[in-house]
Amino acid sequence: MSTKYTVIGGKGFIGGEIVNLLKENGENVNVPVRDCETLFSTDLGIVIFAAGNGDCVQRPFDVFNSNTRLLADILDRAEFTQLIYISSTRVYMAQESSSEDSNVTICNNDKRRLFNLTKLLAEELCLRSEKNTVIVRPSNVYGTAINSKLFLPSITRDAVNKKIVNMYVSPSYSKDYVSVKDVADIIYKISLGCRQKIYNIASGINTSAQEIADLLQLYSHCNIVWHSDYMDDYFPITDISIIKDEFGFTPKNLSEDIYSMIISLKNC
Repeated sequence: MSTKYTVIGGKGFIGGEIVNLLKENGENVNVPVRDCETLFSTDLGIVIFAAGNGDCVQRPFDVFNSNTRLLADILDRAEFTQLIYISSTRVYMAQESSSEDSNVTICNNDKRRLFNLTKLLAEELCLRSEKNTVIVRPSNVYGTAINSKLFLPSITRDAVNKKIVNMYVSPSYSKDYVSVKDVADIIYKISLGCRQKIYNIASGINTSAQEIADLLQLYSHCNIVWHSDYMDDYFPITDISIIKDEFGFTPKNLSEDIYSMIISLKNC
């Protein structure tokens, strides 16, 4: 018997992957349109909140509305059996530790601190709601996506389509990258039963911009242009011990996936 899922943001990059996985497993999936009033008049089943916005400079109010306001309304007014909120490991920026129970602070010189603030506010609403909620914090998600604005999909498209990649970070700049398929898989497993309230979803390895540039050049023969007007952020290596222990998680290989992304983009 199938389970009812409601995926908020189900037409986006991460949400779309989750929707496809749920359908492949025979689940009953509802992807409501924006401002859908039926959210508050029917049982939503298991809610996966994949909506979000990160444009803190040009669209700050959209960041607040997408990351927080609708979630608050659903927690307060909607009927559901479980809600899984997709946050971000960006909340660990400039922190010493990245375990799920680590303290986090907001960096004053971070131009995207509004994103972190709204994610943490949304997390706190989940925890304080007394509803059945789980928070997941994916790292930098990648995958083949024609229109995704995320860093790795964007520069991979540029490598294939423009044969040039502009890097506005230093070669040593390092972050954790996780496959969108890994993110969807763990979220689905969490929806089937879990023991924690917060989960990191990441590869557990930081990859430098230089390593990524080398892979893009190797597989696409593009040119890399390093720009000097950058300001690198620091991210600790993400602790993924919980999902390893609970779900037997093994992350996909970034090098192999970049090659697959390039081949897929060439065939589009």
